[in-house]
Amino acid sequence: MSQEKYCIYVQKREKGGIETNPSYGDIISNIKRLIDEKGMKQGVVAERAGFTKQEFSNIMNDRRKLLRVEHSPAIAYAMGVDVNALCEVEKKEVG
Repeated sequence: MSQEKYCIYVQKREKGGIETNPSYGDIISNIKRLIDEKGMKQGVVAERAGFTKQEFSNIMNDRRKLLRVEHSPAIAYAMGVDVNALCEVEKKEVG
């Protein structure tokens, strides 16, 4: 499997094609991974991004699909990463 990474809307998903669009879960997983890699606390990221700790916890724990695209820049900035880091996925064959 290729380790190339792409961001949102590079190619559409289609049978026999290549899936490069991240799912909601992919983005949440990336945020969690980045928080862990940077040794940050979820509460610190929440506050820096303009969320209460509870709001951010609800987003991160998928209690409801609360993450909206307009939240991405603030979350990325709070972690000190480029917004594209939130939506990276590995290329996967779709069959």
